[in-house]
Amino acid sequence: MFKSNDILRKQTALKGERKISMLVGISLAFTIHVVGVYWWYQNDDLLYPLIMLPPKSIPPFWHAIFIIMVNDTLVRQAAMILKCILLIYYKNSRGRNYRKQGQMLTLVEYLMLLYRALLPTPVWYRFFLNKEYGSLFSSLMTGLYLTFKLTSVVEKVQSFFAALKALSRKEVHYGAYATSEQVNAAGDLCAICQEKMHTPIILRCKHIFCEDCVSEWALVKSADLRSFSDGTTSLLFQIF
Repeated sequence: MFKSNDILRKQTALKGERKISMLVGISLAFTIHVVGVYWWYQNDDLLYPLIMLPPKSIPPFWHAIFIIMVNDTLVRQAAMILKCILLIYYKNSRGRNYRKQGQMLTLVEYLMLLYRALLPTPVWYRFFLNKEYGSLFSSLMTGLYLTFKLTSVVEKVQSFFAALKALSRKEVHYGAYATSEQVNAAGDLCAICQEKMHTPIILRCKHIFCEDCVSEWALVKSADLRSFSDGTTSLLFQIF
């Protein structure tokens, strides 16, 4: 029994090292790509919208689309770099806290969704203020765009603060903390990690596991949020 547990721990540790190596490789590849693209297109007004400033000159329609799509793609890659760093941090930390890891990944994604919603604003603001279409038309289009954009951004802000609030919550969403009597009755051995239970949780099905172990598979978000706890990110482009 103890020999098989040792083998299982060694296999788990080896898999963990491989995952960390893969995460480091992905982070380096995305970092090189993001830096390289911005260096290559440094004269194409890509950097100004990143700090919420309009391009220097009024961009043609397709150039505006180009700026927005490139920035949106690279910001998503930057978010993935941050998520990889978080995954490496939690994999190397003593006593994996899967619930906190999932909450942090969800928070990063909602922050990026908010930032990506703002990214096209300075580009289209400059585009719609083109006086060649007439002052009335440009003012009307700018006003309509900013109105619709404000509605979208308010929703993203609310979601971000909901994710931030969920980060500070301590309650367990998938069961309750087990008493010492319940733990002793179950044998005080976690069926997932095969070790003495640490902060045991009793599920609604009455099974008991370590909190960190069960959090890897259980829900880690509040009811009003979509979970990005596995590190996923939205693949849809934020064009407008």
